[in-house]
Amino acid sequence: MYPIRVVFAFILLAILAGLMLPVTLVRPLHRNNMGFVCGIVSKVMYFYWGTKLEIEHEQRLCTTQPTVIVSNHQDTQDMFFCEALMRNGTVAMGKWELIYIPFIGWLFYLAGNIMVKRANKEKAQHALSLAAKKMCDSNLSLLIFPEGTRNNGTPLPFKLGAFRLAIEAQTPIQPVCISQRTHTMNYNKLRCGTVKIKCLEPISTKGLTQDDVVDLAVRCRKLIESGVNELTESLPHVK
Repeated sequence: MYPIRVVFAFILLAILAGLMLPVTLVRPLHRNNMGFVCGIVSKVMYFYWGTKLEIEHEQRLCTTQPTVIVSNHQDTQDMFFCEALMRNGTVAMGKWELIYIPFIGWLFYLAGNIMVKRANKEKAQHALSLAAKKMCDSNLSLLIFPEGTRNNGTPLPFKLGAFRLAIEAQTPIQPVCISQRTHTMNYNKLRCGTVKIKCLEPISTKGLTQDDVVDLAVRCRKLIESGVNELTESLPHVK
C-alpha cells in the first residue's frame, strides 16, 4: 500500500504546486509566498496522510527578525511534512537541481527560496553570502537542513554553511527538532501517526566570528539530536 500511496502523494503535491503557481507568478520571489503556499499545502498533506501535528513553542517560528532556522533532515517524506515549519517572511534553502522537477521545483523557485549549486563550492559560498545580505535587507528568515542529505534515523554531522551564514549576518539560530517518523509512523495505515515538532531556545550569534563556526554547529547538533530523541520516545513506536 505504501508505494502506491507515496506515488499519489507526489501527484497530489504536483497538482497543488500547479494550482499555487499563479500566486507566485503574480508576485514572484515575494517574501511571504512560502508562508502562504505552505500554509495550504501542509494542511492538505497532513490530511492526506492522516497525520496529527503537534508543535511546541510554535511562536518561535514566527520570527520578527532575520533568523536561520535549522532542523533535522530525515527522508523523502520531508517534502510532505516539513511545510509545517514555514511562516510569512521565511524561505528555505534547497539544491538547484529542484528546478528541474515540473511544478514542484518551479514553485519552489518562484516562491522566493534560495537555491544553491552545492557541487560548486565557490558558487555555493557566494550564494551563502548573498543569502546573508538578502536576509538582512528583506528581513527574511531562512530554513536550512544542515545535514545536507537524508539520514538513517540519527542526525548526521552538520555541514557548516548555515552557521557561517548566521555568523556573517549576525542573526540568531532557531534550532527545531522533528520526531523521527521512521520509528513512529506507519504509512500503510490511513491514520499514519503523529509528527511532533519542538522549537528550542534561539541561539544568539552576536559577537561570534567564523572561528566559532565549528563549536556552534556541534552545539546545535547536540541540542537537536537530544530533542529529536526526546520527541520520538514520547510517541508510540511502530512494531
